[in-house]
Formats: sequence, structure tokens, C-alpha cells
Amino acid sequence: MKANEILQILDDFAEDYNFPVLDNYNFDLAQGRISVFRETDNWLIVFEIVGVNKNQDISNDLYVYGNVTEEQGIIIGLDNIVTLENEEDWFDDEDNFLVNPFHLKMFVNRELINLNPKEEEYAQIGLQTQSFNPTKLVRFFSSKYKEKFWLATPDLLNEIGVNTHLNLFYQIDEWEHTDEEKPSENKFFQSLAKAIELNDTSLVHSHTPNTHWSNWTWSDFENQDED
Repeated sequence: MKANEILQILDDFAEDYNFPVLDNYNFDLAQGRISVFRETDNWLIVFEIVGVNKNQDISNDLYVYGNVTEEQGIIIGLDNIVTLENEEDWFDDEDNFLVNPFHLKMFVNRELINLNPKEEEYAQIGLQTQSFNPTKLVRFFSSKYKEKFWLATPDLLNEIGVNTHLNLFYQIDEWEHTDEEKPSENKFFQSLAKAIELNDTSLVHSHTPNTHWSNWTWSDFENQDED
């Protein structure tokens, strides 16, 4: 596997709009992670992009690239991470979000969470509770339970449908993501591809991480509504 071949695959999917875009008009970002698997000549890059989709579902979208899977790009959105205790509706008949930001009782990855946060807790992470919505909810949970939104390695590979034995090579949840440039023009992805080629994680450089959700809010659904 050559670094330029890996970057070319990423470029091809990015050109086809099938690569993670963090200021996505159809998805409000909460958190992201990259998991890289490698074994001899086999390699796999998996993005977990957690947030809220156009249907207002909290979802972990999996984007997959590599030479061990036929299906690449976005392959599945897992939208059962956060569920209400008694399977109540999230919205009323007028599409008003029914969750009280000061009383949160629901399951996050099958664990019952019961919180009564104050206004100040939201403000500390840059959130306002007015017009509370699923995006604000998942971003608040992300600040407290980030690890609960990730898939364990066996579950991740199972969702992708990869049967080949692969070792987890590298994992990161903060990096400098592409904005306008191609992946091959991005220093982080350049270093990641070289690390995969040479089997050396010390070559990866995250540079200036920009993957916190606060860097990509201009495209949020609520800001679209203001246009």
C-alpha cells in the first residue's frame, strides 16, 4: 500500500461528496473519531461522525475506506444510541422538541442517564438552552459521555462487515480535518497515509485540531432556519 494510492482513494470519494464534511447542511456535528486498521498489505480507515441527521435523529455515521471492503464511503447511520426511557416521542404534533434541558432521563448506549443540569453547565460549553433541540442535547452529552458514543472495535468491524483479521493501528478523535482542500492536500491526511504505508504511527501529525463541533456551526439546522 502506497501513501499516494490511499490519498487518491480519499480524494476520489471526496470529489463524489462521499467523505466526511463537518459543516454539513444535512448533519449537525457533535464529535468525530478516526480508527485505522492495518495488517500486512490490508488497510482500513473508519470515520465515526456523531451528531444529528436531517431526520433529527442522533446518529453515528460510519464512513469507510480501504482495500478490505467492497462498500466504501458512508455505509450506515446508527441512530439508536440515545433513546428515551419509556419510548416516548421526541416531538409533539407541532414538531416541538419535548426534552426538558434541565431534566434529562434517557438511555445513552443502553445506560440510563439521569441528570438535572443547570443553565451554567450548558453555557460553559457554549450552548444555550433556549429552543432546545437534538443537536444541543447530543453536544451536551458529548461533553460528558464522549466515550459512550463510540463503537467498540469488534462492533465497528461487524457493522462494516469486515471479516479479515485486522489490528487497530491508530485512533484519534481530534485532528485537522479538510475544509476546502482535498484530503491529499491536507497535512494530517498526508501524514496518516504515510504512516499506514510505513507502519509507523509516529509519522502522524494532527497539526492544529479543528474537529470540535464549535468550529462548524454555521451550517447547523437552526442557523439554516434563520436564513
